[in-house]
Amino acid sequence: MLHRLVYGLAIGILCVSAGYKMWKESGVSPQVVMEVPYAHEQHLDGSGVTVAVIDEGFDTLHTSLIPQFSSYRYNTGNKTRDVSESFVFENGTYQFDSHGTHVSGIIASLAPKVTIIPIKLNGFGGDQVFVKALQIAASSPAHIVNISMRLSFTGREVSPNVRQALIDLAEAGKLIVISAGNESQPLLHSAYTASLLELAHDPRIKGRMLLAGASSYKNGIETLADFSNYPGHLPFGGEQSHFITAPGDHIRSTLAGNLFGEKSGTSMAAPMVVGAASLIKQAFPSLNAEEVAFLLLASARRVSLDGKDLPYFQFGAGVLNLKKAIELGKNSLTFKDGLSL
Repeated sequence: MLHRLVYGLAIGILCVSAGYKMWKESGVSPQVVMEVPYAHEQHLDGSGVTVAVIDEGFDTLHTSLIPQFSSYRYNTGNKTRDVSESFVFENGTYQFDSHGTHVSGIIASLAPKVTIIPIKLNGFGGDQVFVKALQIAASSPAHIVNISMRLSFTGREVSPNVRQALIDLAEAGKLIVISAGNESQPLLHSAYTASLLELAHDPRIKGRMLLAGASSYKNGIETLADFSNYPGHLPFGGEQSHFITAPGDHIRSTLAGNLFGEKSGTSMAAPMVVGAASLIKQAFPSLNAEEVAFLLLASARRVSLDGKDLPYFQFGAGVLNLKKAIELGKNSLTFKDGLSL
């Protein structure tokens, strides 16, 4: 079943009270970790920015998301444009999947006036379902595309058709953000994530693909979430050129049925990056997708433990930091001599 491929559900729906207690006792919140309040103080709210979310269903009637969802919506399995949440059978009962709704709510929490185009994956057709969704995103008005799921039915490497569709998506000028996965391993240890890594360095992608890992904050210590995949040792400093980390553990957001709850996974980190990228795009509308990605990577915050910076192979460029990204973007010399990390 397609829903089994969604990365964020690998951890499942977690206990709301336990997760909230974790963030409350730490004295921080995911938005504070990323300096989102600073962006909001600059009157950035995502206005004028459109993102596409490729997922398995959306509660477009959720009162917290009605203003964000675009009238442009698509279902890859039919022509009705029905993008409603799918039912899954878990723990002896049928319930709403809620993955796409949760992802969308995270984006909206950072960029409350962003426009979200929901693209529902539906039907059976092998990897062609993914190709169709990516083609829809490429032809849409979206500036940024959120992919919080595995783009492979087999669990193996990205197929040639999906690979080409991702390249076409980047060449259409979209910034692509993909969840890095929840296997607690380096990217090269899985054929699927290794193929994403190879794609991220393809010159045709033009620096327009980011892989998102998940961070956690427990007992006063900021760490990589224990489930998150991570770059590992890559040649020529490649850890910093495509991989960024954002909060993804015990994230509270919207659920189907006008509810709220928590999920954990790199599926939750990806929309954190997308929401932040939306604010950057609003702040600097003339920047292209590659330049927005560069700002996020170049400004990411190094994570320190006992006064010592943790290595890039764990966090990639670092933890997303909107304040530094905005300040860097204000520097008129940032892009004078091209992009380099």
